[in-house]
Amino acid sequence: MLNAMQSLSQEEQDLLLEALPLVTVLIAGADGKIDDSETSWAEKLTGIRSYSNEPELNDFYEKVHEDFSGKVSYLIKGLPADTKEATQSISDKLAGLNAVLPKLPQVLGAKLYKSLTSFAKHIARADGGVFKMWSISKEEQALIDLPMITPIDMPEEA
Repeated sequence: MLNAMQSLSQEEQDLLLEALPLVTVLIAGADGKIDDSETSWAEKLTGIRSYSNEPELNDFYEKVHEDFSGKVSYLIKGLPADTKEATQSISDKLAGLNAVLPKLPQVLGAKLYKSLTSFAKHIARADGGVFKMWSISKEEQALIDLPMITPIDMPEEA
C-alpha cells in the first residue's frame, strides 16, 4: 500500500494516513463524548491489523499505528465543542478521500474502503449497550458506513 501511495501528492498521502484517526474520532464522538475505551480499542486495532488484515494493507496499518494516539489526541483537541459541528468537520475531511481513493489501484482502493468501514464498526462496538460492549448507538449507526465516502467496488476479475 505504501508503495502505491508514492504516486500521490504529500497532501493526499497525509489524508490517507489520517483516515483511521478521523474515523475513530468521528465514530467515538458521534454521541457527544469520546470514551477512552473507544480510542484505546482503535489504537489496538491498528496494531492488530498491521499483521493480520489484508496483506496489501499491513504496511499501511503499521505506518498509521506509529503515531495513532498522537493523531487522535490532536484531532480531538481541534474539534468544535458542538457535536454536530464536530461531526460535519470530520465528515468533510473524510469526504476528501473521494478524490484520493480512485487514484489507487482499484483492488487496493476497494480493500481500503472496506477496511475503513469495518474499522468504523469495530469502534462503534467498543463502547455502548447494557454491558458497555457490542452495542451501536443510533448516532454511530448513522455514520459507520461512512456515507461521506463513495464506495470503491472490487473489480470483477479480482
